[in-house]
Amino acid sequence: MSKPTLTYFDSEGRAESTRLAFVLGDIDFEDKRLNHEEFFKLKPSLPWGQLPVLEVDGKTYGQSSAQLRYAGKRSGLYPEDPVQAMAVDSILDSLNDGTATFAVPSFREARILS
Repeated sequence: MSKPTLTYFDSEGRAESTRLAFVLGDIDFEDKRLNHEEFFKLKPSLPWGQLPVLEVDGKTYGQSSAQLRYAGKRSGLYPEDPVQAMAVDSILDSLNDGTATFAVPSFREARILS
């Protein structure tokens, strides 16, 4: 299996959980970070015209939840048991509902909010 390439902006956002899953699973991946100018050049070629995208074996996939599940499975973090997987999916999907956007994990040092 080839080294996956995760492409997103130079920020945590929707790609950070996938980055963390790869790191925790010791999965070698390319972390490609774009500025807005680079994004607008690529936008027409991206699935659904949005980031993040994950390239695996020459094919590009959109949607951060699918990418996180893939990274979790590769890393051994995603349960094989269907009931446990449903519990994990329930949590992941609730985060994507926009009600918990503040709960994005990060590699960066904690920021002090004032």
